[in-house]
Amino acid sequence: MPTQELKATIRRVVEGAYNKGNLDAMDELYAPNFVYHRVPLPDIVGLEAYKQAIADIRNSFSNLKLTFDKIIMEEDTVATRWTFRGTHTGQSPTIPIPPTGKKVLITGGSITHIRGGKAVEEWNYADWLGFFQQLGVVPPLELGGK
Repeated sequence: MPTQELKATIRRVVEGAYNKGNLDAMDELYAPNFVYHRVPLPDIVGLEAYKQAIADIRNSFSNLKLTFDKIIMEEDTVATRWTFRGTHTGQSPTIPIPPTGKKVLITGGSITHIRGGKAVEEWNYADWLGFFQQLGVVPPLELGGK
């Protein structure tokens, strides 16, 4: 698949899954044995498990919006920078924190490996500390030697 076409597919499929719940479209982009690494959280193994995790996130965050700020490709590797926004109004088995009603904004990046036109593995690097601080689960850092 040509670079520009793959970038457009990534944007359409991933933003559509998170923002609109169009999970079936993920079959177009992801291999059935896809592995999603998101340190410090456990890996998600398999496309169906990834779809379920996105459904859980959609149920946990109202007015959810995921946008790609940048997509870069080189050979079989895709690097993305993205922003996630939403209001924490539900509880997910993926991140089992009771609803806080708080708005969150997370930025992150992902490195995705493509084989045969399908994503087979992705490494997600997000500001999880900032996310948990925004939810009030982890206190903000006190700097200045107090």
